[in-house]
Amino acid sequence: MKLKAQAYNGHLMAPASKSHGQRLLLLAQLSAQPCQINNLGTDRDTQAMQAALSSLSTTAPHTPQQTIHVGESGFALRTLAFVGRCFCSSYQLTGSGTLLQRTHWATIHLLEQLGLVVAHQNGQLPLNVSGEITNTKLVVDGTEGSQYVSGLFLMAAKHPGSWQISINNLNSQAYFELTLQLLQQFGFTYTQVGSDYAFEGAQELSCPNTTVEGDWSSVAAHLVGAAIKGKIEVSGLNAMSLQPDRNLLSALTDFGANWAWEDDVLVLSESANKHPFDFDCAQQPDLFPVLVVLACAAKGTSTLRGIQRLKNKESDRLMVMCDALASWGVGYQIIGEQIDIYGTGQVNSGNIKTYKDHRIVMAGCVASLLCADGQALDDTTAIEKSYPGFVADFLHLTQA
Repeated sequence: MKLKAQAYNGHLMAPASKSHGQRLLLLAQLSAQPCQINNLGTDRDTQAMQAALSSLSTTAPHTPQQTIHVGESGFALRTLAFVGRCFCSSYQLTGSGTLLQRTHWATIHLLEQLGLVVAHQNGQLPLNVSGEITNTKLVVDGTEGSQYVSGLFLMAAKHPGSWQISINNLNSQAYFELTLQLLQQFGFTYTQVGSDYAFEGAQELSCPNTTVEGDWSSVAAHLVGAAIKGKIEVSGLNAMSLQPDRNLLSALTDFGANWAWEDDVLVLSESANKHPFDFDCAQQPDLFPVLVVLACAAKGTSTLRGIQRLKNKESDRLMVMCDALASWGVGYQIIGEQIDIYGTGQVNSGNIKTYKDHRIVMAGCVASLLCADGQALDDTTAIEKSYPGFVADFLHLTQA
């Protein structure tokens, strides 16, 4: 698909957050009473979570082995690896697409620390989980992210025992805090001292009615695009959200974009000066591809830090975006855990290989603002994973 954007202009209703929605689906499944979830997304990951949860038995906690298929959802895999134990004593986790090429050692090691037995294919799917939970005093390494930590807490909230959990080196901490916030919304109680948590399991969870927030991750590409050229109004976002991609606003501020909240609508317009910026992606790695585009739009050297977490995503996002920078004629240098990008305010037209990664698709579309002849993307179907309407919204907002 060949795309050439002119400038952003218009209003967008933020799509539902799959991070928020998937957590609510898990909590609704664990709840004692029915829960009505409003504004649930139609993205592929949310649908995968719904299908996986529907396959679990809620009546017999020790049924024979069940198969839990999570599609391409890494979050569904890393949470249901634990939550599955609330519904059956033996289960197999399977997936599809890019998830089959990724390793899941952090999840496996934490399951084993609980006392469970995990059979796997050198760290890859399928994972076969069996055995009994014998350890409720855990020291968790959160270097690989927070999703499996969220899964642990969701399971432990319902599993009997006196839980004592210490978390070290937690990355994507804001997403874990979102999990805790939603657990509390459903009535979960715990004590916390620093990174040490204690609580009694087998708690009764319930929330009769709740609503999914708009997704900061999905609108990030549009906000970057408007900061480069044009103006956008976005409804449906929570200004106080714990979603870490909300931190994008700090990079856009440094870039020189103007933004304000007007009656719960985020209004953002382009930067006049296109300043270079410095941003740490460690806690929000999904922002990296589109921030590379923002760095290309800047006039000067921008620095993106925390790049060590980019390899084991839907693609090796560092490698993919370095290839894009080369095709765009934009210089860069990798120094340790950061990349310096020498922006000039424009890029060459290029042929972007997306590697079936939805964030690469979004970044490639926005990059078409910076060149005369647009960008050619080999495949845009990956957006179904998180934001099925992205290309349609992008074309509507940039070619009016």
